[in-house]
Amino acid sequence: MNAEQLAAGAGGTDVRRSRRSSRRASAYRLLRRIHLVLALVTAVPLTVASLTGALLVFGHELEGLIRPATVVEVRDEPVLAYSTVLQRAQAQRPEAEIWALQVDTGERHPWNIWLKGGAGVLEVDPWSGDVLRGYRPADTPYNIVRALHRRWMMNSRPASDWSRTIISATALLVMVQVVLGMWLWLLPPKRLARLKPVFGANRRLLWQRLHMTSGVATALIMLAVAFTGLSMYWTETSEALISATLPGEVEQPAPPSTKGLAPVADLDAAVAMAHALSPEAAVAAVRPAEKPGGAVHVALRNPGTGVNSRVWIGGDPMQVLKFHDGRAASAATRFWHFRYWLHVGDFAGPVVRVLWLAVSLLPVAFVVSGIWLWRDRGRRRRRAAV
Repeated sequence: MNAEQLAAGAGGTDVRRSRRSSRRASAYRLLRRIHLVLALVTAVPLTVASLTGALLVFGHELEGLIRPATVVEVRDEPVLAYSTVLQRAQAQRPEAEIWALQVDTGERHPWNIWLKGGAGVLEVDPWSGDVLRGYRPADTPYNIVRALHRRWMMNSRPASDWSRTIISATALLVMVQVVLGMWLWLLPPKRLARLKPVFGANRRLLWQRLHMTSGVATALIMLAVAFTGLSMYWTETSEALISATLPGEVEQPAPPSTKGLAPVADLDAAVAMAHALSPEAAVAAVRPAEKPGGAVHVALRNPGTGVNSRVWIGGDPMQVLKFHDGRAASAATRFWHFRYWLHVGDFAGPVVRVLWLAVSLLPVAFVVSGIWLWRDRGRRRRRAAV
């Protein structure tokens, strides 16, 4: 091969490299434009979700400062029977329509009686049956912020349906934005070098590097938070995706038929029968039969699984109508029940929650920095055109 052939070959290689570089530059500009448009479209709902989500990460602790929790005096004697607690509470609040009893195993914590139709909650002393406080959960500071986070405080339909759809769609677009952002990072060369913030250089480069570095570093967390957020409302699609990804299916046990059954004569005996199916578990909640001949529903808190067992007891003599064993739950079901704790970062101690707090605020920073970079780019172009 002579020198002319070598030169021609080298020239062809340079042309191919130039074409690849031009295609990459065009793709980069297109992706960057889409990234910006999506940031502008989601700016308002994402800012609301980001700020309220940050408050909810430590929301219970903040509410404890505003609205101190009720405490009970711990006694040496056993707590009252479930039926006795319900009867004494009903005697003190005869107008209340009791729906379920939530058993709290925390030290000095009251038990909660949930009323039908969202009418509120009664906090009761499990040793005396005294009603200590009644309130509507929707009126507490924590739940007001959560209502703003989840549905923009829209309580009536169809407004609440529309708000939830927009919020879920925003979460989906956040996932798209994360993928686009990673693509924009991977497309040009020198990927690691472009993650290093350059302090002391021009302000534009610093903002650009910080924007990219924080996005790459938190990409997986952002995807997890966004997906678990949209799964709260787009349940069928989320269940199908989780079932297709993880072993097993998301199990949602339906109540059994109680047609023709006699009323349960002894609530406490029904709870004991349910508890005997999983003695190592703790009773988490008891729901009395809603009508004569209905079933008593008992939730059992299994240690270490994150999925409650659910038991329905009915008839006289009593029988187990249905038992959904949370200890044998599939991986898909366990993730489904874990998704809320993953969404708020409440699963591995305070360090993770602090990290989730920072991640909750990042979308606001991304929106601000992205818009600033876009406007700065426009100013630079106008100055260059003069």
